[in-house]
Amino acid sequence: MDGRRLEIGHARQCCVLAALLVDANRPVSVDQLVERVWAERPPHRARNALSAYVSRLRHSLHPADGVSIGRGSVGYTMVVAPDCVDLHLFHAKASRARATTDPASASEAFDEALALWRGEPFAGLETPWIADLRAALEVERFSIVLDRNDAALAAGRHAELLADMSVAITTHPLDERLAGQLMLAQYRCGRQGDALDTYRRMRDRLADELGIDPCPALRAVHQEILEGAAAAPTPTPTPTPVPVSPPPDRPRAPTTGGRRGNRFVGRTTELERIAASIRPGAVLTLTGVGGVGKTRLASESAHLIGKHYADGVCTCELAPLEPGATVGRAAAVALGLSRGHDTDFDSAVVEHLRSRRMLLVVDNCEHVLADVAPLVDRIVEECADVAVLATSREPLGIEGERLLPLDPLPEAEATELFAERARAIRPDFDLDTEPIGAVAEICRRLDGVPLAIELAAARLRVMSSLDVARRLDRLRVLSGGARGSHPRQQSVTATIDWSYRLLAQPERRLFDRASVFSGSFDLEAAHGVCADPGDLEDDTLESLSGLVDKSMVAVRSGTGTTRYALLETLRAFGRERLREAGAHDYIGSRHATYFIELAERGADAMHGPDEATWIARMAPTAGTTFTSPDNDNLRSAFERAMGQGDTALALRLVASLPELMHMRVGYTSMDWVERAIDAADPDQPAFAAAVGVAARGAWVCGDFPRALALARRAEGREPERGHSYLGYPADVVADVAVVQYDHGAALAYYRAAAEPARADATPSRLVWILYNTTVAHDVLDEPDAGIDVAAEALRVAEPTANPSTLAMARCAMGRALKTTDPVRALRFLQQGFELAEPVQNNWLTGIARMESAAIRAVDGDPHAAARMFLEVFGHWDQAGPGAGAQHWFGLRYAGRLLARLGAAADADAVLSTLRGPGAETGTDGALAGSRRLTGVEALALARAGLLRHSRPV
Repeated sequence: MDGRRLEIGHARQCCVLAALLVDANRPVSVDQLVERVWAERPPHRARNALSAYVSRLRHSLHPADGVSIGRGSVGYTMVVAPDCVDLHLFHAKASRARATTDPASASEAFDEALALWRGEPFAGLETPWIADLRAALEVERFSIVLDRNDAALAAGRHAELLADMSVAITTHPLDERLAGQLMLAQYRCGRQGDALDTYRRMRDRLADELGIDPCPALRAVHQEILEGAAAAPTPTPTPTPVPVSPPPDRPRAPTTGGRRGNRFVGRTTELERIAASIRPGAVLTLTGVGGVGKTRLASESAHLIGKHYADGVCTCELAPLEPGATVGRAAAVALGLSRGHDTDFDSAVVEHLRSRRMLLVVDNCEHVLADVAPLVDRIVEECADVAVLATSREPLGIEGERLLPLDPLPEAEATELFAERARAIRPDFDLDTEPIGAVAEICRRLDGVPLAIELAAARLRVMSSLDVARRLDRLRVLSGGARGSHPRQQSVTATIDWSYRLLAQPERRLFDRASVFSGSFDLEAAHGVCADPGDLEDDTLESLSGLVDKSMVAVRSGTGTTRYALLETLRAFGRERLREAGAHDYIGSRHATYFIELAERGADAMHGPDEATWIARMAPTAGTTFTSPDNDNLRSAFERAMGQGDTALALRLVASLPELMHMRVGYTSMDWVERAIDAADPDQPAFAAAVGVAARGAWVCGDFPRALALARRAEGREPERGHSYLGYPADVVADVAVVQYDHGAALAYYRAAAEPARADATPSRLVWILYNTTVAHDVLDEPDAGIDVAAEALRVAEPTANPSTLAMARCAMGRALKTTDPVRALRFLQQGFELAEPVQNNWLTGIARMESAAIRAVDGDPHAAARMFLEVFGHWDQAGPGAGAQHWFGLRYAGRLLARLGAAADADAVLSTLRGPGAETGTDGALAGSRRLTGVEALALARAGLLRHSRPV
């Protein structure tokens, strides 16, 4: 209504609305309405139900919008302007067209009327009255099409209509008026032979199926063609058309997104794979999401490899067919065949191809799979020299079928395509002078889908590339395909809707709900977020498999759990469907709850024997850096919780992040943590743990004053049992004391903290405290004093079977033994590294490498140690910006190594950075009284010094 989509309700209520709209501004009796809605089986108290439906409709439709429902003595009346209802507007436009005497004006008026048809009338409504009305409207529409054809032929538009007529005759094979129109169009386009073949096929069909001869009008057209008297009414030359079904001696002209004549861009690898895979007696199917360029690639491939087939290439276009239409008939038309006596179309096609060496392109199979699959199966089985190249959004599912899934274009090819299509519209378009990043952002947001890119480029007629990029969240911006292209190729929404309507109801429901995910998701998440109560995971898997088969969901396979994803354009479409159904907030809340509970379960598992399993589920896949596969979903869950004011839920999430993400993918989520504690009530259960997480993040990143300030916000409270051992605010205060040279205070704190941890019987917390006790002894230059607590850490860690806890205990023992038994120390550190690396605990792998380098700096090759420290500094760079906490320890060791290597001035400068007020002077006092370096400057100086000494002189 006025551009707004109204939520009408369920099917019965929609049927009531349809019954009133058909007779808009005329009363419809209650009995008529009951019959239209329920036919001969109305429910008990049907009139009361009807009254309720009308009442709800009145609340949805407002008089201010020019529409209302009145009740009179005769019945109900829908009061609405006739031109607001497509059906009545169609009738009015068709009447005006029929009254127009000028053929050109009449054909344009008919086109305007037909343009109002955007799909099946009353889709989704199934009652006997609706079915009859739908059939009558289809007949009326076809009558208008025929009237339009007459007017267009009289106006000289024969070339423009030829393709549509060629398709229409496959669905109306016995309509003599249409056959006559097609014959005239073919003849006037210089295809007299094809026109005569059309007549011959129609004559044979009429005789075989109806036992009659052609009507006088069709015979008259035939005679005119034979006599050469059927010329076009105007001498204006017209371009040679590109028929939907070209002769078998050449492939159809390549197209992309409905455009003709555009240069083919990219897809070199795919073209090579098709050329290598296609072979006689077999079928290769190109699959992929709508608009990804399957038709264009098939056409280009046919053009390149068709010369290898003696009988050429034939393309059978199935997109115009309605579901249930005879595919065999369309194939026969494409091949120029007629069905023989007592022979069906499929058999005629197979018999014709049996002796040919040909490439058969079968395009857009997805909506007629049940009919096309058996025919293709017969062709590859019985026609040994025919190769079939099919395009479909899902596999044909026949034996021996080879699949080539077509991915969106990579960034470089997507950008090239955009620039190519933009120059066709604006010859002055220059990619180098466009706003930086605008075209790249368009291509990224459109996932490299060629149709979407072409439609976006078309918008450069009226706006800049920057404006297009800003408006890509609106699917309607991506419309305006070439005139003459199939309707579904004229907008991204239409393309997606074409696929969406082919989905089964459970698949539609899952697709809509899966659009709530940000980034990728796995089967468990799909079931947890999208399934209805009582659904089995197998049910979700079946629907998910259907969506994958139909190219609506992509598979993201890796070394761990299989993950799935929606392209951004598909996600936007699904979210619109969710909003229309009023389910977006509900599913969004389920999504937030699921992922926050998942994070809590994962954080708890990080302390037990299943750590590796959860790392495979939650942490980065091999080869990636600082990106969790569920990072986008976790961020989305956090934002939703904050947006709904549910800070308790947000605190639960951020308190679960340390072991799950921070130790492994860095501290990039610290903004979540601080936003949550700023908004939360300090009395909430997870508040102290979240404060500890925030303080720990500031400490790791080297912002020690901020770490203290954040820790104080807990006001002495400790996290409740079960939270991360990294979320204790008081621990952070002690660790800041270490880097501020108050080592005794740190040691006293951890000794005191050990007793309640032993009583609490939480192994990971106790091992953490014992580990930090060895750190305090080490900075006091008495590492061997920590041997006993390190031994206790090993005993406590062993029963946990937890890799990180075991690694932490071994790193503690390696540090404690560094001066008394460096060989054993290195062995413990190597064991710690080998335990931590498979579970991607980057903190502990860094500790093991740093302590090993420190030992070798004293008891091994100092030049090899210098190289190790350079690697360690690079490792810590990924954990936080600047000279963070671990850089503090690394600089301490590096300064001593530089002194051993004879770089006293460099060593003094580096070590002076670490000293607190009143600390001892440097190694040689060279820089006493000079300006102290910042941490970043000290790190750069240490790196430069180590680099100079990383090789023996």
